[in-house]
Amino acid sequence: MAQKRGATLKFQICLGRAAWIAAVAVLMLVTMEPTESRGQSSENNAPPQAVFGPDKGTLVICGGGILPEALRGKVVELAGGEHARVVVISTASQTADTPDIETYVAWWRQQKLAEMTILHTRSRDMADTEQFVEPLTRATGVWFMGGNQAWLIDTYSGTRTETEMHKLLERGGVIGGTSAGAAVMTKTMIRRGSPTAEVGRGFGFLDGAVVDQHFVRRMRQDRLLKVIEQQPTLVGLGIDEGTALLVQGRRLSVLGDSEVRVCFARTESREPLIESLRNGDKADMRALCRVALTRQQPRVQRLLTAPQVSEGTLVIVGGDAVPNEATERFVAAAGGTDATIALMSIDGESSEVADAELMDRLRKAGVKSVQRVEVTSRQQADDPKLAALLKTIGGIWLCGARPDSFVESCLGTGAEQLCRDVLRRGGVIGGTAAGGLMQGDFLLNASPIPTKRMMMDGYDRGFGFLPGVAIAQRWQKGETPLELTQLQQEHPQVVGLGIEDSTALIVRGHTMEVVGKNQVAVLDGASDSASPRSSVLQAGDRYDFKDRARVSRKESE
Repeated sequence: MAQKRGATLKFQICLGRAAWIAAVAVLMLVTMEPTESRGQSSENNAPPQAVFGPDKGTLVICGGGILPEALRGKVVELAGGEHARVVVISTASQTADTPDIETYVAWWRQQKLAEMTILHTRSRDMADTEQFVEPLTRATGVWFMGGNQAWLIDTYSGTRTETEMHKLLERGGVIGGTSAGAAVMTKTMIRRGSPTAEVGRGFGFLDGAVVDQHFVRRMRQDRLLKVIEQQPTLVGLGIDEGTALLVQGRRLSVLGDSEVRVCFARTESREPLIESLRNGDKADMRALCRVALTRQQPRVQRLLTAPQVSEGTLVIVGGDAVPNEATERFVAAAGGTDATIALMSIDGESSEVADAELMDRLRKAGVKSVQRVEVTSRQQADDPKLAALLKTIGGIWLCGARPDSFVESCLGTGAEQLCRDVLRRGGVIGGTAAGGLMQGDFLLNASPIPTKRMMMDGYDRGFGFLPGVAIAQRWQKGETPLELTQLQQEHPQVVGLGIEDSTALIVRGHTMEVVGKNQVAVLDGASDSASPRSSVLQAGDRYDFKDRARVSRKESE
């Protein structure tokens, strides 16, 4: 139900885990389409698997070898420190039934814990008894020792032991493990075998991925790539020795001395893709799964047309500082001070202060009706109440810091179509930061995954309100943005626009005009020359996309 809080309208939808996973499946459906289908969701893609780790708890997935003390210490910390009640499961170890096991649990015995229990059996019947699982019912943390991961699964899967471990995560506990204890974390796991792996069922603490351990040290990349090639919607997570991957919900972070390699399968249209995450790097599991699913789609040749806004007006700001003239032009294009204007906020509560400043700016420009609408999910973006609210709006200002948030929340949804409807009525779409980048056709450096790649599958296209264009912001004066130069090498027909801070573009028809304090770089490879043609525009200059030429204000008048 729509709720009003100040000047903000929120469309709140409460989703359980299963419903949210289904919603993410819908999110994944939007991939690259021909220009004619912009604003429409694809319905032909198979839904992905669930993509989250524990909602409340944490996984500490270690790649084996000699672990820095900080990794196991992280498990103790998350389990409650001196108040922690830790269960060490030794079943994967060959020494589990011998006195030698004490050598491997000595570190845990040395910690100041409220309680430490070693849990082990090789009997499924025993693992399914109330007496055996009793330590798990009060535990705040579990640690899986290394060894043979198949022994863990064959003993505990489908028993009360497994059930209690899931309950531990549900109450906010932590489950860590190394080597074999890492392999069992996912729903699909590698049981054994090299170079060809035998795959089976894991405990499913993390969905949408498959883990391989000792990854760099034992050169297991080819093994993992073969596994995900058979199940290409899975993301391969190769964790090296001395390194851990922390999983909290959809959030991933890396700790340790080496790396975690994120692997995507070879597909009919793409080679395998491997990205490296190191200590301190973070990633998003939902984003990784979006990349994996997008890569299953055949590459579609974009039908590039000459940049033109055939109806309505665009106001594209470089960064967050909006020039006064850009505000005035936006208000005029929306229908004047009597028009109703909406701020579409993608970042939700985290951007309330910045959004309020923009709303004040619009009110000072004379606008009487300004409202802020939060659209932080695809459910909100497709809510009929949003369509009813915006059906007569004269202008929409897109607010958001991260282009990947726009992609995940709005691309191919009703919210995008509402923006197109505003333009079709002769209105105006404005945008700061990511809200400006999204108005172009191609997205650059929008990947939520740490990468040196300029474009990432699933995060490489904007709304395309200005077709055939890619936009870069906050570039250094006097230099063509590097990402635009790289783009020209791969897509010479695309026009690259680099917009400095406190500068904006006003685009109508096939002409754009620069307003504000600084400059705009234009890089256009659609010419007969061997190298792209570049121009630097100052405030007051205009550029004609049809003639591919810069014209001064005097010439245009």
